[in-house]
Amino acid sequence: MSTFTATEPEPTTPEQRATAADRAWFEHHPQATDYRRPTVPGEFGPGLYFDGGRTHVTRLLAGVTYRVGQFAAFEDPNALRIARTPQWRPWAPEGAEIPPEIAAADALYRTPEALAVLALLEAEDTIKNEGEAA
Repeated sequence: MSTFTATEPEPTTPEQRATAADRAWFEHHPQATDYRRPTVPGEFGPGLYFDGGRTHVTRLLAGVTYRVGQFAAFEDPNALRIARTPQWRPWAPEGAEIPPEIAAADALYRTPEALAVLALLEAEDTIKNEGEAA
């Protein structure tokens, strides 16, 4: 006798990883209708992501969620202005190019002060996650 077990493939894209994490969260919190989590860079596609940004995930129906995060597509008319601020980072899939003007604006604002703010945000996330795990 043979037994076959259906297995889902491992998520490989940022969108798949975010969706899998959301599904698991709602399975462990069946009464919840929404929650906030750190944004996964790339979950909304190529563009600019806010460092330390959050995504608000709402369960609309069983297995159906709606996500809103801090993101701007490269095509957004304000993308260059956004890239000039220190807390936004460009993301593109491997092998894809970040528009040169966006990359140049981003590099200009990677200052020690901006990096210190980002380190503080990361430390806050770590402390929060450790508290939730306990």
